[in-house]
Amino acid sequence: MSGPSQRAAERQAARRSPSARPRSTARSSLSGAAAAVRERPSMTGRAVILAGVLGLLVFTLAVPARELIHQRADINALRAENAASQGRVDELMVREERLQDPAYITSLIRERLHYVLPGEVGYVVLDPSEAPAPSAKKKTAAVVPWYQTLWSSVETADHAGRPDGPAPIVLPSNAPR
Repeated sequence: MSGPSQRAAERQAARRSPSARPRSTARSSLSGAAAAVRERPSMTGRAVILAGVLGLLVFTLAVPARELIHQRADINALRAENAASQGRVDELMVREERLQDPAYITSLIRERLHYVLPGEVGYVVLDPSEAPAPSAKKKTAAVVPWYQTLWSSVETADHAGRPDGPAPIVLPSNAPR
């Protein structure tokens, strides 16, 4: 700095600190200008207003931006759903065309309903997992329900007090021991 700007900086420094005296050396004038810059407020009124306007602008645009993103996601989901539905329609159109063919209908009837034409012999082969279980059943003792066992024990206890003596307790064959 030289000339008028140096003098203006010195004047500002002198106004801010009454004990400061203007110095004539170049070194002292640089330190005075640096002190003046250091003493300047970091946030001016314009900067505060600009920050407030920018904050208000961001706050105002946040809700519409979020709605825009949400609506775009909904549109993409509906497009995917529409594509899946269109694929299903195409499959059904192909099936409808195939059902117009009498040979295809005949093959479906023979396959699903196991129909045979006159003079043919039909065979059905089952997988071992689908085959019915063998019918050889072992004879087991008749299962007596619990309430019948309970009632027979009540009757036995009732007959126990008679003069002819206590009746023997009969246990079913499947009773736990």
